[in-house]
Amino acid sequence: MKTAELLAALAAECPNGISFDPMAVRLLRQKVQFEDWQVEDLKAEMFQLGNGLWFTREMILDDESQLVIEEQAIEWLLEHGCFSVERLFKHFFSIFRHIASPEDCAAYWRYLDFRVSEWGNAGDFCYLPPPNLDDHLVAISETISEWLEGENGMLAFNEIEQELPHLSADALESIRALLLPEVYVAKIGGVPCWCSTEAIPLPEDFSEKMTTVVDTLVVLGKRVSVANLEFALNLFYRTHFREEYALQDKDTFMRICAKHYQGKNKIFSSNKKAGASGNAVARLSKRRPNTRFCNIGVPVGAELFFINDNNIRCTVHDKFNQVEYDGKVWAISKLAIHLLGVSSANGFCHFIYEDETLWERRLRLERTGNKDDYQNVRVLPIEEEEMEGEIIGLEGRPLMPSTWRTFKSAGTNPNVAEWAMRLEHGESEENIAQENGLMVSTVKEYIKNRRRYFDVCEKNGIVPESSQNV
Repeated sequence: MKTAELLAALAAECPNGISFDPMAVRLLRQKVQFEDWQVEDLKAEMFQLGNGLWFTREMILDDESQLVIEEQAIEWLLEHGCFSVERLFKHFFSIFRHIASPEDCAAYWRYLDFRVSEWGNAGDFCYLPPPNLDDHLVAISETISEWLEGENGMLAFNEIEQELPHLSADALESIRALLLPEVYVAKIGGVPCWCSTEAIPLPEDFSEKMTTVVDTLVVLGKRVSVANLEFALNLFYRTHFREEYALQDKDTFMRICAKHYQGKNKIFSSNKKAGASGNAVARLSKRRPNTRFCNIGVPVGAELFFINDNNIRCTVHDKFNQVEYDGKVWAISKLAIHLLGVSSANGFCHFIYEDETLWERRLRLERTGNKDDYQNVRVLPIEEEEMEGEIIGLEGRPLMPSTWRTFKSAGTNPNVAEWAMRLEHGESEENIAQENGLMVSTVKEYIKNRRRYFDVCEKNGIVPESSQNV
């Protein structure tokens, strides 16, 4: 029999996989006749899982299921350039046969001739070249950074997951840890959030106080530790400092302290950890700021062309990331999302200036080291919006702006309003959580924060904003 005929016969006789060990081959020949020289030809048309068994595609998925999964994978690749194999595995776990782990899923995807690479602790990614996987993930990190800037430095992790459904939680965490060193994880109002250290509304005299604390500890011969710094700051500001500013993560707290220390003692250098020593992506992230027009030599007033249609043009509005299109000012990524009709996109990948995309321009300038055109410009953080007086919490103390934003976000969210109404009509939190792909505890926190929003509004004489689900 020819190889194709043998494969069909083996799939019918051994749907649970095949071993090519000598003893197994002798038993296998009692069902399907083949020669020794054909074994290598069979292996070339099959793939091996971690358990040592060999499989054909038909042993894993029927034709209809295969089509569904490939359509999803291609959709993610075309829209985002890459996806987490773990995310695909969990999304279709119930219809895979013999695929029991993300690693097995990655082996199967390579067998189908998709490009798959491992990326640190984030696991395997399937991606569409060019560019390479690193550049795809850097582009995603810049998109997240732009979202954070647009939301005053804080986003609920669940919101990020919903906007990036092609990435697993582990993949997002690795992107944050390696490519977004100024972003940390904190629970705001009980909800896991990503927060930018650039947007923390620290006291105006924090640098001065921090320098005094560190220099005093050095003079006294005391260790500059998290505990000692926290104790001194608690005394200075008469509050639980790390709790008040959502800095429970010790590494983030020490980075903030190191950043604001203005003295001459070299005591923070030992606290800087490489994190992913030897990792090219980690080294890349340390030298890469967010893409800005001023970084890549694109002047205000320059005309940009949409990559999918040269008749669609916009004009650079400022030196950062704002453009003017159809009489309105947009962030360049928001405009790309609008034009593409997708949930997320890096705008610098979708607009052309001087016959290359803005992203290609950046990569070229970085490769050539052209420092006249590419400049590492530090962008100042977006200032907190000023309130008309302080918002007083239910305990009688002023609320942190980030906490108020969390309450307000839940209180004005039409989906949370719908959840609250469904609960009032007797539906369970478990059903709502399962329907929305959330933890039950997360749904409870959103409902609780909605209630807090209206209670705080009443206490402060604020008219609540509408949260009806229209």
